Amino acid sequence: LSRGLGDVYKRQSLYGALHLVLAVAAARDNKRKEAREHLDTASQIADQLGQDRDDYGTEFGPTNVAIHAVSIAVELGDAGQAIELGHQVNAASLSPERQARYLLDLAQAHAMRRQIGEALHALQEAERIAPEETRVHYVGRAVTRELLQLSGLRPRPELHDLAERFGVLP
Repeated sequence: LSRGLGDVYKRQSLYGALHLVLAVAAARDNKRKEAREHLDTASQIADQLGQDRDDYGTEFGPTNVAIHAVSIAVELGDAGQAIELGHQVNAASLSPERQARYLLDLAQAHAMRRQIGEALHALQEAERIAPEETRVHYVGRAVTRELLQLSGLRPRPELHDLAERFGVLP
């Protein structure tokens, strides 16, 4: 019985993770309704599982769905919603790479609202958790460039240092 139930959980995790991929793709195409539908389906599946799992490397569960809700809000340009949703997430149970990607999304949302300090803090935390991935990720580099532009001629020393590590100084 436990083996059969484990297989069901694995299939549910994979199915839920696929809905998250579809939700992100729809958001990138600015298809809000479709993105929301896929996110809602993934959320229902995650609720049925009742826990974060890592079947087939998906890290699927309620936490990953919450992180994807933040990402989708950013993709759709809803920075305020992304930040609000982000305050409800504790991603500590996920892989360092997944945590860092979530923090990059938060940094992007803060940058969209011109909240330089908050965006910088999220970037620094992402770099602390997964430095190799964060420093070369296109979102991290783009947000860092944007923060430099928002800062004008005198960026904070910590932003200048971050931009240097990310290789985005002019």
